[in-house]
Amino acid sequence: MHRLPPWTWLVLTAVFAGGAGLVWLHSRPSPPPPPLVEKVRVVVAKKDLPPAIKLGPDSLKVEEWPAGGVPKGSFPRGEMLENRVTAYAFSEGEPIVEKKLAPPGTSPGLTALLPASKRAMTVKVDEASGVAGFVSPENRVDVVVTVDKGDYSKNPMAKLIFQNLKVLGVGQKIEHRPGDKPQIVPTVTLEVTPEEGERLALAAQEGRISLVLRGQNDDEVADTPGIIASRMFGTPGGKGDSPAPRPAPRREVEVIRGLEREPATF
Repeated sequence: MHRLPPWTWLVLTAVFAGGAGLVWLHSRPSPPPPPLVEKVRVVVAKKDLPPAIKLGPDSLKVEEWPAGGVPKGSFPRGEMLENRVTAYAFSEGEPIVEKKLAPPGTSPGLTALLPASKRAMTVKVDEASGVAGFVSPENRVDVVVTVDKGDYSKNPMAKLIFQNLKVLGVGQKIEHRPGDKPQIVPTVTLEVTPEEGERLALAAQEGRISLVLRGQNDDEVADTPGIIASRMFGTPGGKGDSPAPRPAPRREVEVIRGLEREPATF
């Protein structure tokens, strides 16, 4: 009887093993199909949208989102947002939600940014007051007024009068002064209460307004008494609130009385 070569048995073994593997794979139950994810239509921003603008077809689009990931207050159809105005900025692809919109019927512009009981007030600021292009809408600032006229003409005073005010807008205006060329003056629009508006108007009339930019999450209220020039720098000749002069160094001598000696300091 003719014997098969050894390599033939290796080939046959591999064939039978492969066949057994295929039979086992076909006999296994197939895994269940993945569950279907329910999707819903959501209106999102077609591009980056600033606050205080009217929404329309050029700024909105509809996408399908998983039902479980849809933000509360979103909209399924663009027609539902007709004539609505943004109160906050939206990033491209961000769902449009009710809480970031102005109330229905609000006109585009600054009024869309104002909550109830708040007002918008624009003041001019010193070009070197610390603003210098770093302040933008939605920032928070403190307001410092510097007064150097009237009773403070010889002893200027600076006082922190407001803290944590919201910036609504920044801009410029052209100011005409008799005999001078028109000048471009930086302006900032702040969100204030009616009472804060009164105080801010008086401060702007009596002194120069400077803004101090706050950190994004800084809500701390500082208690400051204000500062006058003589207290900060002292007065000429060492008078007023200037630091007291240092005492002259003391000297120790020996006093002789008869046969006794004793130290004395002068």
